[in-house]
Amino acid sequence: MTAAAQSTPALVWDTSPLFHAIKADRIDLLADFAREWQGVTRRNITTATVVHELTHANLDISGLDWLEVVHVDGLDELGALVRWMAVVSGERSNQGEATVLAWAEVHGGTAVIDDADARRAAQKHGLPVQGSLRVLAEALKEDRVTEYAANAFADALASTGARYPFGPGGFLAWAQRMGML
Repeated sequence: MTAAAQSTPALVWDTSPLFHAIKADRIDLLADFAREWQGVTRRNITTATVVHELTHANLDISGLDWLEVVHVDGLDELGALVRWMAVVSGERSNQGEATVLAWAEVHGGTAVIDDADARRAAQKHGLPVQGSLRVLAEALKEDRVTEYAANAFADALASTGARYPFGPGGFLAWAQRMGML
């Protein structure tokens, strides 16, 4: 990895936010929200395991060209993966999350995971983690999306089954209550 790549802020994406953005046909908007933060271009990464989970769900992943796909197979990554599998994964569940957390830990990225239990586990272990709604709130705060479009985006993802702590049209009020705006 180059020194420039190491110093560029990186988001490491789990399956769920990508799944719902693809299902809602809004993956292009998610990419727009994620590419930049505070005027700095941001790396966006996912793991081969996450891509496998998406293709296993029969989703068209052609819109993921904004993501760098990485394998979690280096020695440090494998050690981290074993630890994270014990923390967040069952035998056949949350494997994508574990790979995302392992890569983020080893490479200094911020995991983007919508599962609240996995986020709490990551926070408990000192790993930077956030949900996809924070990425949306950041874009809104930086005037890269309008309030109307932000609410519509959150509602579109919720219509695909994403579980959010607010009802239709409630993203703005929720983000304000959470101190994101």
